[in-house]
Amino acid sequence: MAEKLLEMRNISKRFGGVLALDSVDFEIEKGEIHCLVGENGSGKSTLIKIISGIHSPDPGGEIYVDGRRISHQKSSNSVREGIQVIYQDLSLFPNLTVAENIAVSSRVETGSRLMKWKETEEESMKTMDKIGVSLDPRREVSELSIAERQVVAICRAINAKARLVIMDEPTASLSKKEVQSLIRVINELQNREISTIFVSHKLDEIMEVAQRVTVLRDGKKVGAFDASELTRQRLSFLMTGKE
Repeated sequence: MAEKLLEMRNISKRFGGVLALDSVDFEIEKGEIHCLVGENGSGKSTLIKIISGIHSPDPGGEIYVDGRRISHQKSSNSVREGIQVIYQDLSLFPNLTVAENIAVSSRVETGSRLMKWKETEEESMKTMDKIGVSLDPRREVSELSIAERQVVAICRAINAKARLVIMDEPTASLSKKEVQSLIRVINELQNREISTIFVSHKLDEIMEVAQRVTVLRDGKKVGAFDASELTRQRLSFLMTGKE
């Protein structure tokens, strides 16, 4: 039986009079590619923000990492547990190089005020090698395509010792060829036992990349399904409640 990396039980979140999440359970295993799907307003973003420590769940919700109960999930705790979120804006430094962006977390960690260029480039190259990608470490990020910037963001997450990478609508601005390249990178993460939560409502991509799919609708969990038992039609029905 596969080992659980993250388990969430009875997660609810209310904002004023709006119940964004209603008693949702969610889990992901080590090295698993798990898609989180639902229409806009289904609660996907709120769940991600609770996983990453931006929001706290309402009382009664429980979060476990490696079987340990996490009592106060904050962003800093989340990062220490190896949870990294890659949002659509990627949060990169456009005026810095590929190498500087990838190595930024380790530079901050050491507290060094001096940039050691050779070490930084070597560190970035090693990280890229881990998932079989290649970019010029000296290029400025502002010169890269969206797909290349995503690779930098993923490498930065790996360099920060990510064990779980959450990708929020990562294919929204990509061509079909770039989507295939991204899926190859996600498969390489899996080979390194890094888990991925892939958030999307592009059904074809979900069917191609996912091992399991959790469906949210109106803040409630509809269910978690093996991707092999889903069709586009069934997944569409689960998301919307309509044929």
